[in-house]
Amino acid sequence: MRLLRSARLERLLQKGTQVSFALGFMTLSLFAAADEMAVPADLQVPLILKVLTYDRNFEERAQNELKIGIVYTGNAASLKAKNEVMGVLEKFSGKTIRKLPIKYVLVEFTSQRDLESATKTLHMNVLYIAPGNAQNLDALLKVSQANQIITTTGVPTYVDQGVAVGIGIRQDKPQILINLGGSKREGSEFDASLLRIASVIR
Repeated sequence: MRLLRSARLERLLQKGTQVSFALGFMTLSLFAAADEMAVPADLQVPLILKVLTYDRNFEERAQNELKIGIVYTGNAASLKAKNEVMGVLEKFSGKTIRKLPIKYVLVEFTSQRDLESATKTLHMNVLYIAPGNAQNLDALLKVSQANQIITTTGVPTYVDQGVAVGIGIRQDKPQILINLGGSKREGSEFDASLLRIASVIR
């Protein structure tokens, strides 16, 4: 998966929007509930993967592989989102991003201590935070920042609260969301070409 130039990324966003709404997702609006995904997993996950390649510290962070920890809880919405994201990532099995294999693990949030242990044992370098984690964000961010693990999500309000990268909706189009302070605290440095087309929270 090559690094996309800004114009190509913008075309991808437009194409993704057309596909999304052609499939009947027009009921998803700007007013999605605070703990819900704004964009379907099959659109947001590929966008997130491409956004990660704009991190100038990407190779140093990933080293031998991109290992994504899908962090979920026991509630129905979180389990559903976890399964959807997992299903999309399954399609990337055998594929690479910047010549690095893409892998994932499932992590049910139980405590900050258990998450800390899991990130080290399973060598995660990206956390995907599923819905249902609103009450866990403080603990999640403490772990991600202490261990320089970039956080991503499909829940826009999580980005407002410190998660580094998310996908939302703006004017019926998928919108890249970047929490600049959060991303820097996790050790990321995003290229200016990405920040120009993203919605940036400073």
